[in-house]
Amino acid sequence: MRRRFGAAASRYDAAAPVQRLVADRLAARIVRSGIRPRRILEIGCGTGLLTRRLLAAFPEALLLATDLAPEMVAATRRAVPAEGANLLVLAMDGRLPAAGGSFDLICSSLALQWMDDQPDVFQRLAELLAPGGVLAVSTLLEGTFAEWRDALRAEDLPDGTLRLPPQSAFPLGQWDCETIALSHGNGMGFLRSLRSIGADRPRPGHRPAAPGALRRALTRFDRDAQGLASYRVGYGAWRRPARRGVFVSGTDTGIGKTLVSACLVRAWNADYWKPYQTGLDEDPGDSATVATLAGVTPDRIHPPAAELRAPLSPEDAASLEGCALEPDQLELPAAREGPDAPLVVEGAGGVLVPLSDKVLTTELMERLGLPVVLVARSTLGTINHTLLTLEALRARGIPILGVVLNGPPNAGNRAAIERHGKVRVLAELPPVAPLDAGAVDRLAALFPDPPRT
Repeated sequence: MRRRFGAAASRYDAAAPVQRLVADRLAARIVRSGIRPRRILEIGCGTGLLTRRLLAAFPEALLLATDLAPEMVAATRRAVPAEGANLLVLAMDGRLPAAGGSFDLICSSLALQWMDDQPDVFQRLAELLAPGGVLAVSTLLEGTFAEWRDALRAEDLPDGTLRLPPQSAFPLGQWDCETIALSHGNGMGFLRSLRSIGADRPRPGHRPAAPGALRRALTRFDRDAQGLASYRVGYGAWRRPARRGVFVSGTDTGIGKTLVSACLVRAWNADYWKPYQTGLDEDPGDSATVATLAGVTPDRIHPPAAELRAPLSPEDAASLEGCALEPDQLELPAAREGPDAPLVVEGAGGVLVPLSDKVLTTELMERLGLPVVLVARSTLGTINHTLLTLEALRARGIPILGVVLNGPPNAGNRAAIERHGKVRVLAELPPVAPLDAGAVDRLAALFPDPPRT
């Protein structure tokens, strides 16, 4: 790999229109995330296509740009002559970067696909993030070069191109995908383009086809694809939580989120925060309820960002009071006892409840980065509602700590949710009366230890 990309360094830019386009789009996504990094690590900088955009977007940040090939490092230094106090360009293996400290932003554009075990690399890089930091990457996915693979298959030839994972192979992060079609003129132009950027590495153990067989595949590619090759690009982003904790949500309203939140606060000696409190015309609010049930002091209850009277979604309740919520500006409150103190965040309603005209609860979950504890009823109908909610969370790359079933124990429903939902049931809360601090103290003993960040 080092030799191939090193040899391609001098001609890379002229043969890399897809790489340039994807670097632009990844940089735009990073800027839109709202992050303001102080330390940035770039993996696989190549000739500096993304590096230049990062320097323009974050001129005050310290940027460490790395690549496996020394020739690519030299090319980046030529393209970005500003190396100095804010930029350092080094030859380094991105699978195990030897970089000291943690980073507020780790990014990589179209480099992960050349590494073995991409999902594992993604997770290792995530571990280098500072609390609240963002990992943002673009990578080629399954479906790339489909036209060339089809031509090889039609001619009964082995496919030696790199095997790429589907998006579902990545256990972390929110992923978006797009397909970019690029005309290479003909099959030979396609193969030359791969060689020009150092991307013609065959699959391990692959034996090249005989010249005659290769010509047949090229002829079919020219006839069927007319020189077009598809690049299936995935854009993944994951934010490390700013502190330990969970986001408590439910499959419905009135499902028992506040009871579960009180149990978690009690079990973990945690802080509590409900960002948006609605329905104050009907009850004193969940913050007061949790404080009473969990038996905690006021300093462990963080005040809501907004308190609204109507028992409606935050969006509609705010509209009635003539105000607009700004959930994209919310940040986790500071820990009362250092960064390791856990926090229980309780959402309003279910996971797709609107918070504003542009933001759903799932987007707040993505921003805060906490794993979700999903509260569901234990009785008839829970399997469908719970599986649908889990699917909605996973489609957005939101981590799930587990499910809590509230109501009479039902072994069948629990087993079905764990089996089909591929999730752990953290606890089953039976009905208790009276529901007071003593009952919550007993129920809290059913819960596991809090997650680590």
